[in-house]
Amino acid sequence: MKNAKPKRTRQDAERLFEGLPQTSTTPQSRSANPFEDGAFEKVGRIDEESKLWKDNLITLPAAIELPSGYTSVSSVREAMQRAWRVKWMREGKNEIVVDFPEGWTAVRPASGPIELRDPAGVLRAVYGWAEDAELRILPRYAVESQSNSTSGLGSVLVRDRESGEILERSSTWSAQTGTNHPDRPRLSTWLDAHYPQHRDPLRLWKDCEDNIGNSVGP
Repeated sequence: MKNAKPKRTRQDAERLFEGLPQTSTTPQSRSANPFEDGAFEKVGRIDEESKLWKDNLITLPAAIELPSGYTSVSSVREAMQRAWRVKWMREGKNEIVVDFPEGWTAVRPASGPIELRDPAGVLRAVYGWAEDAELRILPRYAVESQSNSTSGLGSVLVRDRESGEILERSSTWSAQTGTNHPDRPRLSTWLDAHYPQHRDPLRLWKDCEDNIGNSVGP
């Protein structure tokens, strides 16, 4: 006859777990929902604002090609600050980080210089990729060359780069092109007479004149 095994009573089983924390079968209140309404909206808004702020920062060469009438890089920067409403953030050995108004962009083509464009997409300055690159600020009005691919002859014209309008043009096509075109001196004289400040790339543009006019004098 087999020996009968003692049966554990309920009380014996409960004594095995004496001293352990008691668990409650009543439902506990749920922890705060990390995905509650508005959580993603708040994070998304912060990220968007941060992205917009960073998009206005553009890195330019520290060196600047001096336009006519300017004697130093510092004088050009002062004029840029007034005319373009930029802020100088930090400067390194060969480059400087600039905070531009909303809409300004630096376009990096596959080849050629980097293009600095205003909110309307108009090209306002160019600069190279090398460490010793210089920023070249472009004027609103310029004498441009025009070529005829069929005849091989060239012409010249005066263009308003802000509107794209042609203001004056050569009456002849010549085998001498570019600066050697016979009508170029005439068009240059015309431009000097109609827009005496045209050599200053930080004047005559609408935004430049508006910003300079709204500047508070000393």
